[in-house]
Amino acid sequence: MPETSPVLKPVLEVSGLTVAFGATTAVREVSLTAAAGTVTGILGANGAGKTTTLLGVLGLVPRRAGTVAFDGRDVTALETGALVRAGIALCPENRRLFPSMSIEDNLLLGAYGHGRKVRRARLDRTYERFAWLRDRAAEPAGRLSGGQQQAVAIARALMSEPRLVLLDEPSSGLSPVAVDEIGELLAGIAADGTAMLLVEQNVKLVQRLCSTAYVLSHGRVTASGPVADLLRDDAVSDAYLGKAG
Repeated sequence: MPETSPVLKPVLEVSGLTVAFGATTAVREVSLTAAAGTVTGILGANGAGKTTTLLGVLGLVPRRAGTVAFDGRDVTALETGALVRAGIALCPENRRLFPSMSIEDNLLLGAYGHGRKVRRARLDRTYERFAWLRDRAAEPAGRLSGGQQQAVAIARALMSEPRLVLLDEPSSGLSPVAVDEIGELLAGIAADGTAMLLVEQNVKLVQRLCSTAYVLSHGRVTASGPVADLLRDDAVSDAYLGKAG
């Protein structure tokens, strides 16, 4: 009998997510899953609804319909703060650091709302993973390179000790060397058992990190499956690279 890959239980299950801004529907009936220890991609051309899908999962934009389940529990009605406390974190596009604040103060924002002892313990664990940050903790975050700032943004997201991280274009504006370093960092985080939902345009990074992906076009899922299969499909590849619909 040939060996079969184990079926991973989803950490996140989204069903029929619809997001609208007034009369404009940005995301229509999107359904997807993400499992622990894996990176799941959300692909599509600019304006396809990728970022809005992430924000919809975390309740940062108005959901018109759909459900969100986390760890088998329906969390659709929870506010964003409660979802973060439950174990979901967002690493936003363009990093969104406070450049005049120290690296350490930026990191501490990721554990906002917790007591001093908890924040200190989480900071110490973060410095164990990101050893170089400890030596530069007092520096303003704005002095860092783009790749270093992205690493701080990821570290800040991990300060909430999430089981699921939503990542929006982590390679944006980075050099090829920095993209490789961020890819290695994210692969290590996934290997530790964290689930990740990744919006990304960099094909090589997607191929390196993602086992499966969902392709969005005009706010709808138009294809899903193993990344290698999706990128072999000319129609999907063209849409993903922004050459069509």
